[in-house]
Amino acid sequence: MATIESAITDSRFTASSRKSKVAILGVPIDNLSMDEVMQVLEDHIAEGGFHQVATANVDFLIKSIHDDELREALCSCDLVLPDGMPLVWASRMMGSALKERVAGADLVPRLVSLSAARGYRLFLLGAEEESSARAAAWMETQYPGVCVAGRHSPEFKPLDQMDHEGILGRIEEARPDILLVAFGNPKQEKWLAMHRHRLNVPLCIGVGGSLDFLSGKVSRAPQWMQDSGLEWVYRMLQEPARLASRYLGNIMGLLRHLTVQIAATAAQERNQSIGRLTCEVAGQASVFRIAGSFSDSVLSAVETEVCARIFSGAHIVLDLSETAYLGPDALGLLVHLVRVARRWRREFWLTGLRPVHSRVIHASQLRSQFRVAPKVADALRRIEPYPEPLRSRPEENFALCRIGGEMIPVHADEVWDLYHQVRILVQHRMMERRNVMLSGNTHS
Repeated sequence: MATIESAITDSRFTASSRKSKVAILGVPIDNLSMDEVMQVLEDHIAEGGFHQVATANVDFLIKSIHDDELREALCSCDLVLPDGMPLVWASRMMGSALKERVAGADLVPRLVSLSAARGYRLFLLGAEEESSARAAAWMETQYPGVCVAGRHSPEFKPLDQMDHEGILGRIEEARPDILLVAFGNPKQEKWLAMHRHRLNVPLCIGVGGSLDFLSGKVSRAPQWMQDSGLEWVYRMLQEPARLASRYLGNIMGLLRHLTVQIAATAAQERNQSIGRLTCEVAGQASVFRIAGSFSDSVLSAVETEVCARIFSGAHIVLDLSETAYLGPDALGLLVHLVRVARRWRREFWLTGLRPVHSRVIHASQLRSQFRVAPKVADALRRIEPYPEPLRSRPEENFALCRIGGEMIPVHADEVWDLYHQVRILVQHRMMERRNVMLSGNTHS
């Protein structure tokens, strides 16, 4: 058995340089400041492809508890930002504090400014025609030179009755770098997730009512109310008929669900010692064990080592039988690792869960996210063997791709998954390179 301790103590993998996530009510929230978010978004645009960003508030989380499609869409996003002070407060109470609130209404003007400076093309989708037009006019007035490549306010219809092809055609014709979707939650998140394979837009963000703010249709609360987490009171006084029942439901949802997660997290014995990560190879799987506290400093080592094994083709079994504490930041990382494993068509198992861990996972609304087995041997027995590689002559709809120095036939239906796998690998390498650069600056 190999012990992986160097990655834990290496300054390249400190918590300050790692993009961490905090799981709150089943949704992994990215722990980034506004400036860090802007840097990540620039990286997404430079990378190309498709990236989905959600600005999640309490309403998102409460809806996702009862909406599997929404929860899956949020868990599949490249970034989920904390658009609400209650999320920040909850993370602090659970000992994994989010850095700050990153509101969509603050993020959109920053993106417009960036677009004007970098020459990015914007597309505004959704909101009423008047709001969309006024928002575009505001952008062009406040940031001369910004390119609003297109706008479209489709007729309000349920998701399954929308003219999807017509909307996608407009977007494809405009060739935007940034797509701002103002359908409201959960429609905008589901629409983006539905068309992730068709949208060749590097940055797609669900912005809710942000265009209404920019157009002047709806005014924002004074800054002191925003800073103190009372913006919802201001909004409710503006639109009591529409928002009073929603906010009441959100408050009841927080009392019913979030208090349970906070209590389950606090009931664990917080081990102050640094977690210890070990790994061994068992056939087609890599078995990782975490002793002590699964939180804080050990997270970077887990992410680095597990991703490396997934990229090399291994299934993952994570044994928590010796884990004393399972933090919300660890749960956020686990959701991310499950997503990576699925992209690479690898299995990811949790084993050795103590009752206190099971309660934390259940209270965090994450029970459906993980495959769980009592012991490592049980998980290993249930892992399906790799299928035999396709060696026959490629037929129509197949293409030969060079993978690992070998020409492998890939079916047309698998090309997009292969692209995502390569993209994740590139992202991982870019993150490692950035961490090395940050480490060099710190030492200097």
